[in-house]
Amino acid sequence: MEIITSLIFFLVSITYFFGQMGKFYFEISLGILFLFNIFYHFKKHSLKINHQPFFIFLIIAWIIFLINYFIYHFPIFPAVLYLTRLSILISFFILPPPKPQKNIFYLIIIANIIFGLIQYFLWPDFTYFSSLNWDPHLYRLVSTFFDPTFTGLIYLLFLIYIFLNSSQLPFLISSFLLLVSYLAMVLTYSRSTFLCFAISFIFISSKLKKPLIGFVSTILILLTIIILPRFEGEGTKLERTSSIKAKIENYQEGINLFKKSPIIGFGYNNLFSVRQINNPQSHANSGFDGSLLTILTTTGLIGFIPFIFGFKKLYQKSKLDRQTMLLAIFIHSLFANSLLYPWILIFLVLI
Repeated sequence: MEIITSLIFFLVSITYFFGQMGKFYFEISLGILFLFNIFYHFKKHSLKINHQPFFIFLIIAWIIFLINYFIYHFPIFPAVLYLTRLSILISFFILPPPKPQKNIFYLIIIANIIFGLIQYFLWPDFTYFSSLNWDPHLYRLVSTFFDPTFTGLIYLLFLIYIFLNSSQLPFLISSFLLLVSYLAMVLTYSRSTFLCFAISFIFISSKLKKPLIGFVSTILILLTIIILPRFEGEGTKLERTSSIKAKIENYQEGINLFKKSPIIGFGYNNLFSVRQINNPQSHANSGFDGSLLTILTTTGLIGFIPFIFGFKKLYQKSKLDRQTMLLAIFIHSLFANSLLYPWILIFLVLI
């Protein structure tokens, strides 16, 4: 059983590294892990539901999905696949899988960070991928996830974990990992990630009663913002306002859509069918620039409430490192669809 467990987590970790480039294989590996996890708990006679609000949320999400399908006749494929993937990911918090061997996942994240740095310095022009409906990022670290905002958050989560568990590593190794992770994180030029960095370490400072941590981290990120080079294009201009205006419009659209069906929403991943989309092939059609708004518009208030209670319960039962990561994800999710991003959810499981 231990050998099978290690092999499955190795498979998930390897496919994690390839991000969007290996999305299909990553999702297959998640399905394998899900089936194994159900078998594992069944064999151990431990099918006890943890975080019951999450379980209730999934039941409601599926019921709402079916109701909206019969009302609006939305295309059932691939929406059902996305809801299945979300269900699999949340199931790992309802029935936690056996503890994986973390060393493999550590190495995978480090390898992804190094790959991201190589991409930034050798291939900073990501505009070619606009033909594949990805945002045309220029002079920003995107790594294999093809998005600097989500990439920055993943590296921040790793940075938080290493910082709070640095005593378990030799000083030189932990220092190197912190330095490289921070460098990769800031080269994403993700302002929401910078904000989460400051808030996370102020939170750590207050919990550990060490104000110097909060002070130094705040000064560090402010100095970083000042000295980061500004290249051609909007992406590296941290003072840019165009993206802020776009997010405000995105939120306004989401709120207006929520008002049309506040109780049951429109069903998970059906947003592309009800939104006025200029580019129907865009990778951002199925959600808004805020996870809470996405949950509200897809599952309505009856889905939103148990999801929030589930998140709260997960936070309360977590140790400081995971609490800090959950806080960072929550703050980040106000600006991006981070709470529902597969590679972030599975990060919490594997770490």
